[in-house]
Order: sequence, then C-alpha cells, then structure tokens
Amino acid sequence: MANLATDFVGIKSPNPFWLASAPPTDKEYNVRRAFDAGWGGVVWKTLGLDPAIVNVNGPRYGAVWGPDRRLLGMNNIELITDRPLETNLQEIKAVKRDYPDRAMVVSLMVPCEEEPWRYILKRVEETGADGVELNFGCPHGMSERGMGSAVGQVPEYIEMVTRWCKANTRMPVIVKLTPNIADIRKPAAAALAGGADAVSLINTINSITSVDLDLFAPEPTIDGKGAHGGYCGPAVKPIALNMVAEIARDPELHGLPISGIGG
Repeated sequence: MANLATDFVGIKSPNPFWLASAPPTDKEYNVRRAFDAGWGGVVWKTLGLDPAIVNVNGPRYGAVWGPDRRLLGMNNIELITDRPLETNLQEIKAVKRDYPDRAMVVSLMVPCEEEPWRYILKRVEETGADGVELNFGCPHGMSERGMGSAVGQVPEYIEMVTRWCKANTRMPVIVKLTPNIADIRKPAAAALAGGADAVSLINTINSITSVDLDLFAPEPTIDGKGAHGGYCGPAVKPIALNMVAEIARDPELHGLPISGIGG
C-alpha cells in the first residue's frame, strides 16, 4: 500500500487530506468522526475570545443549484465558534490526546492587538495542538470588529500580526488568505515577511447567492433580514486553483509552503 504520510511545516499526519476550518470541525464529536473515517488532520473551527459571539438563530446557508439540481456553490453567513473558549480548548486537548498521529491545527481570530494574540496562543499551546492558522479571510460578520478580511486585505496588518504570533508561540503559523483582494501575491508576501511558516488559501468569496423578492433581502433571511456571506463549493475551485498557482509560480515567493483549500 502506498505511504501517504506527510510532513507539512513540521506537522505530521498519515495523509495530506485535512478538513478545513468550518462547521464540520466545530466540536469534539465531529472531529472524532472525521478521524475515525480516515482524515489525516483537521483545522479546528475558528476560536475567538470570550464572551463568545452569537450566531443567528435560523438558516445560515444559501445555495446556487444547477439545472440538474446539483450544488454549484454554497454561501454561508455563519460566524466563528459560538461556544466558550474553554470548552473548545478542553475538547481539542482530548482529541489530540486520543489521536496523537493526526494533525491538529487550530484556527484563530482575535482583535488586532498583540496581547489578545499572546493570550490565545498560550492557551492553544497548552492543548498540545500541532499548529495554528490565522484567520485573515472571513468576508462577513467580523470585519466591522477589525478582524477577518479587514486584516487580510491590508498587507501591513498581515505582516504585523504574523510577527506577533511567531514571537509568541513555538507552533508553526499558517496564514489563511482572503480571495477578496486584487492581487493574492501581496498578502502572501506580507505573511512571508512576517515569518509565516505557510499560507492557506482560499477563504470564502464575498457573495450574495439570491434575493428574496418579497422581502428585498439577501437569502437566507431571518426575521425578514439577510446579509452577504462567504461563497464556497465546486464553483470556487477554479478561482482557488488560480490563486494557489499565482503564489506558487512567483519567484519572490518560491519555497513558501501552501495549503490549498476552497473556502
């Protein structure tokens, strides 16, 4: 049998197939199911500081369907984890203890100040996690707080926060890039300048998949209101592949490890 074992920036796993940060990696139960099914690693759904954010109580997904009703793309308005930080940390520690051969990377998003990053990095290290992913990509819901794509669209911020993280953790630092930018090479270069061990891309694309014509609001609607969200799915793959290629073939970024994802 072929040996698919990988070593990505020092993070070892039995195969290179990892679940990206998303609802399927938001809790212990789901991640254990993934590892039992054979996935080589996960990026735990994005953690923030307490008090936890509040997701809408209603539908969080919209979709674009083909003529044969196959899914072409999916839009989500879900925010980062809405569970307490301590709960997530305890579950990460338990899963890593029971699956020591699987890659456990933790996605993080906190305010653009050094002390919150120093604090949460220390807490994640205590779980035994293998690495962290800096979420500079979310196009919805957190930008007004100076997080997500509000950071990922400013190369100077990317470099600054990456430097903070490299100075405050022993773990490999992966920088997750937003596609909502004119030239993906600029944020990649900023991550490299800040000392990033790797980049991952792409995060979701800012989108509105449909509009409720009775309410004149983006779908999904909750209490008559809607919002833009992040687009992923099959339709996004060509865009993701192109952006990965732009970084990979840039001479100034040569050798920068890349994790390819689709939202």
